[in-house]
Amino acid sequence: MLSAISRSAVILLVLNAACASKPAQPELTEKERAAQVASYDAAYSKIKERHFDPVKVGADWDAKHAQLRPKVENAKTQDEARAATKELIASLQQSHFGIIPAEAYEDISPAASNARDTPDNGGEPGFELRAIEGQAVVTRVAPGSGAESAGINRGWALTSVNGKPVAPIVAKLEKAHADSRDRGMMIAVALRSLLHGPEGSTSSFEFLGTDDKPVVVEVVLEPPQGTPVEFGNLPTMYLEIDRTPRAPDIGYMWFSVWFDPPKLMSELQTAVKECSGCKGFIIDLRGNIGGIGALAMGFGGWFVDKPDQRLGTLITRDSRLNFVLNPRATPFTGPLAILVDEMSASTSEIFAEGMRDIGRARVFGTPTPGAALPSTVEILPSGDRLQFAFANYISAKGEPLEAQGVHIDEPIAITRVALLAGSDPVLDAAISWIRSQPK
Repeated sequence: MLSAISRSAVILLVLNAACASKPAQPELTEKERAAQVASYDAAYSKIKERHFDPVKVGADWDAKHAQLRPKVENAKTQDEARAATKELIASLQQSHFGIIPAEAYEDISPAASNARDTPDNGGEPGFELRAIEGQAVVTRVAPGSGAESAGINRGWALTSVNGKPVAPIVAKLEKAHADSRDRGMMIAVALRSLLHGPEGSTSSFEFLGTDDKPVVVEVVLEPPQGTPVEFGNLPTMYLEIDRTPRAPDIGYMWFSVWFDPPKLMSELQTAVKECSGCKGFIIDLRGNIGGIGALAMGFGGWFVDKPDQRLGTLITRDSRLNFVLNPRATPFTGPLAILVDEMSASTSEIFAEGMRDIGRARVFGTPTPGAALPSTVEILPSGDRLQFAFANYISAKGEPLEAQGVHIDEPIAITRVALLAGSDPVLDAAISWIRSQPK
């Protein structure tokens, strides 16, 4: 099993955002400062030893480490010490490298704090946002969530959270990430952090609804939906799966993360077997920020009938591993559509690009972030977690996914007007393509 844990890239951002709003930190004790210095050196060493490109962590990396070390030695707070480590890591200019503050686990992960009944920041309303036309627009409302019960609809534009205006935040984020490939993901993650709060608390959300009429909704924040998943040193994650058909005679499966192999593969097997006579099948990876890389091979095996095909190649400093597909006994061989968006990262990108490269799928949606590096998470002396990439990934056609993203066959812009009308342009395009294919 590969530790290709892309969801952690987004978790890093969410956790750091949660910690950013904490009160001013006390001054470091000598013991805490020593732990941060040790963590800084450990982060430098672990990355230098395992980075897939020795040139990337050569003389310049050594010089950067020496240059920034005094900042850690003279830091007055935990955040000041971490800032130097983050600056060192940021100099690599690659995804899947970062620091998760130790206290973030107390806020986000009930498992880590042993306070399952009273997590500080684990409640959520049950809807997702994307930046569309300069607004924070609802793109998904989770079935059975507080948001659904409160009547929140797709296409509504969020204008404030507990009285805090959202428009200035969106404008600032769009300006900051204007030239970034992962702009959409960065903004979506930041907007997500605005929605979280203590479980059981009530948040007030103001929207522009149909015809831009103001709507104020109060939602009780609930625990995350789905099955809790524990993986390595990461906080608790949650696997949600939706197999509700979106059109007659067309199979459909959406899932939130590539984790919990037994459950995920069992659900896919059931979906494929129930759809043996379907006209086509849709794998919806929108919002899926990745997980265990090897699961992409397991999924692909259900949609191919020829051996010795591969999704791509994983390259470490010392080895190469081909992502080979092993056909199942009764695979689905009809038209396959894959849906992606700005939050479809890492394993989602590996699967989508790989299946497209071998001519097995057509990809629909909006640009993906190009965050495809397999990574791992380790605990540092300070208690912080270090995420770092240990391998590169090259697609079946020999192209890198990092900073490039998936090649989309049918790019489709999402508009608020379409969402308000109850339309899903990406899904509709996929269904239309499937129906156009010869029998």
